[in-house]
Amino acid sequence: MSEPADPDAPPASAPAGRLPMRLLVLLLTLLGLWIARSFLLELAWAAVMAVALWPLYSRHARAGPGGRPPILAPLGFTLALGLLLMLPLALVAVEAARDSQAALGWVAEAQKSGVRAPGWLGAFPYVGPRLVMWWQAHLSNPRAAAELLGETDAGALARWTGAIAAQVASRSAFFLLTLLALFIILRDGSRLAATSIRTARHFYGDFGERFLLRLAEAVRGAVNGTVFVAIGEGTIIGFGYALAGVPRPVLFALATIAFAMLPFGAWAAFSLASLILLVQGHVAAAIALFAFGAAVMLIGDNLVQPALVGGAVELPFLWTFIATFGGLETFGLVGLFIGPAVMAALFLVWREWLGEEAPPKRPRGRLRRRAG
Repeated sequence: MSEPADPDAPPASAPAGRLPMRLLVLLLTLLGLWIARSFLLELAWAAVMAVALWPLYSRHARAGPGGRPPILAPLGFTLALGLLLMLPLALVAVEAARDSQAALGWVAEAQKSGVRAPGWLGAFPYVGPRLVMWWQAHLSNPRAAAELLGETDAGALARWTGAIAAQVASRSAFFLLTLLALFIILRDGSRLAATSIRTARHFYGDFGERFLLRLAEAVRGAVNGTVFVAIGEGTIIGFGYALAGVPRPVLFALATIAFAMLPFGAWAAFSLASLILLVQGHVAAAIALFAFGAAVMLIGDNLVQPALVGGAVELPFLWTFIATFGGLETFGLVGLFIGPAVMAALFLVWREWLGEEAPPKRPRGRLRRRAG
């Protein structure tokens, strides 16, 4: 006969304690993150883009037969975003290839017969005469120019091109993996969102769900207030470059779009373009371009951006500035969006911990991305 069971012993099917289970979940989560550490940046990019695109995507996605995840909608959105991101890079590549040939011809001409100093070089205040003297000593004299530019030849250009090609190959793999992750997140977005909310509620109750919703709003607000506004501002100012006669207006427009994602970045871009026009003697065009760029930035940052950001968490400018550049330094370009979102999440958790009244899910405030 078997011995009677101990009445004080826990049932064999009793669930594990809550604390040990949480420790196990935490340990396995950290282990999984460590295993996937080489791909976390790509996954972060994909998650940010999926959160930003979700309101638009959800209006077009339809479940497949039998309730299966949709295929055409996430595939179409992923391909469209890939083309949208590749187009500016293709334009930059074309312009760079054209300018590299011109630069190589200029170097060959300088080594052969020297290059006269341009007339506008001396127009720089204070340093203009010194720049002219340096140019005459190192570039106007063919022998001095050959010594200065001796290392800049076709071989050096080939080595430089090879290094650029290696970087392009590496970034292409990063880009393709990001698009693959984006497709999967969009396809299974509803299930992933439900699982995330259920997990947050399990650990933190109602605050967990509210926290995830506000974090998604912060990410979406950061993307809307950064990318879309920057594209619009840079494109409009780019027409100003073309009308004012700025050299390489397409490259300047792309640079303005890129710099507009940083605080005061676009102001630096069109100020440099205005300065180029000024030293070339086009005073009226320089003044008009600067005034036009300032008007576009003020309207975009004070009227368009708040309308796009809408219900995101409002951050003071100092914390937005720190979050933007801190995220950029820590995570790269994706830090432009992760940094402000993490800072907004920190403010939300801090208010909850202090016992302040929790903000509604659809606040009227906004996440200020930049000034200028």
